[in-house]
Amino acid sequence: MNRFVRFHLPWISCVVLLCTSTILDNAWHRGIATAPTNTPSPAAAAAHLGVNLYNIQYEPDPTVVERSFVAAAQLGARYARIQMPWEDVEIHARGDFTDRRNSSDAHSSWTKYDFIVAMAAKHHIELIVRIDRPPAWARTRAAASAKFQAGLAENGDSTGPPDDYDDYARFVAAVAGRYPDVQYIQLWNEPNLAYEWNWELPDPIAFTDLLTRASTAARTANPKVVILFPSLSPTDGKEPRIAPMSELDYLAACYRAGAAPAFDIMSAQAYGLGQPPDEHRYVRLRWNPLRPWAELDRPIDTRIDVSRIVMLREVMLQAGDDATAVWVSEFGYNSAPDSIPPERRTIWGPPVSETQKGTYIVDQLARARTEWPWLGVMNLWMLRWGGPAADPANPTPYFSIMAPDFAPYPGYGIIQLALQQPSYAGAGSHDWSHPAIQPLGGDRYRIAFTGTGVGIRGLAADLSVAIDDGPAAYVSTGSGDAVLARGLPDGLHHITVSGIAQPPTALLVWRDQPLRWLMAAIPILLTSALAAAMYRVFLPIKRSL
Repeated sequence: MNRFVRFHLPWISCVVLLCTSTILDNAWHRGIATAPTNTPSPAAAAAHLGVNLYNIQYEPDPTVVERSFVAAAQLGARYARIQMPWEDVEIHARGDFTDRRNSSDAHSSWTKYDFIVAMAAKHHIELIVRIDRPPAWARTRAAASAKFQAGLAENGDSTGPPDDYDDYARFVAAVAGRYPDVQYIQLWNEPNLAYEWNWELPDPIAFTDLLTRASTAARTANPKVVILFPSLSPTDGKEPRIAPMSELDYLAACYRAGAAPAFDIMSAQAYGLGQPPDEHRYVRLRWNPLRPWAELDRPIDTRIDVSRIVMLREVMLQAGDDATAVWVSEFGYNSAPDSIPPERRTIWGPPVSETQKGTYIVDQLARARTEWPWLGVMNLWMLRWGGPAADPANPTPYFSIMAPDFAPYPGYGIIQLALQQPSYAGAGSHDWSHPAIQPLGGDRYRIAFTGTGVGIRGLAADLSVAIDDGPAAYVSTGSGDAVLARGLPDGLHHITVSGIAQPPTALLVWRDQPLRWLMAAIPILLTSALAAAMYRVFLPIKRSL
């Protein structure tokens, strides 16, 4: 026993400590901004809340449509994400925009979307329009395949790309041209899932072709349009029929296929799955010793959605795409009650209470502002369940923060109150349009930030700077990066600056972590110690040979 301990305990201890330090370093530091970067994105400065107006296109009463935008505006949302199913507009044939599904009431299929766009403008809400779901005439070959028919029997919402990608491009161009004031268009949704891809294996190369054709057509029809890459469903590649590769591998393959020029903003999903919003793990042990044989195919789960967005950002950086902002297309928490069948109630993780839902959403917004300067609009899933009533056994409506009759749940008020608070900038580089930068008139600005230091980029001037309403100090800046204050306590600060005759290129915020170097040094030391311990183990074996 003593011999075993003497020879094996040191290297076993090193392995355990190395794994522990790596996990802790991931949790404490991975993806958390601490300093300015080279390229701030104006789209990331749009640090606002958006809401998904689920099924608003299927609301038969125009007053309900308008009430949806009123409720969104009163919440404090600045954006609304809607779906425009292609099959609901160009219904019967190519170029045919008359809705004849009710033979006694033929009318323009654009009419209800014209009204939705008008109501968004009336209530000062920016629309994000998601375009997918081809009509039957556009995918006769794909729909007739035995594989798709079998998949459709399994999932009645199954869809996929058209037989001719140019048909989709023409429709996207029609939307962009008809609605020139609708700036944001998302092309497709979750193309990394088989039931969104005709039940064929998801194909990033083919999707890049579809994306490129559609974005080119949209930009030709409306040069002001901003194209959003579709949000991918977080997967681990262990579902061979539905998602044989992770969404990270899928995105990397899209970049290799040349997708980057075809979009302006990256989309991501960030569902909480019942986790608290400060969850920083990137892997989670699924295996349970009480059920040792239940999870052998997937003992470790990497689909931790709250932090998963950081891994998506890392794929972007590896592709050299550091200047593109990320917007969250869907995030939220589910509050399904006990009346939902148990096997369906927890498909999005442990349900939360209505109050906890609101608190978690507010805290997730705060985390994004503090840690991820490359993240812009976050679209809540969802404001309310719209359209036809849901199946009583369906847990999806319990993402809502309002009842179908617009009665607010507790989370609505919690979010509304939080959005009334002043904005602030976290560590990183921020475009001067960031809402944390408030003009005071003339050459004076007041800036709220959280961190330990603040500066500006791209302005040579003599400035008067007051930190947290203290006495003013005078700072001369050059045309590069200039520090206005460093060494502040880590927390929320306000700086008042005079002398800014023209906007700088960027606002810079630092958040120093004095011991971060230690977490980088520990693995090196432990690896060296492990090598020495292993040498002690194998040296006697070598001598005996």
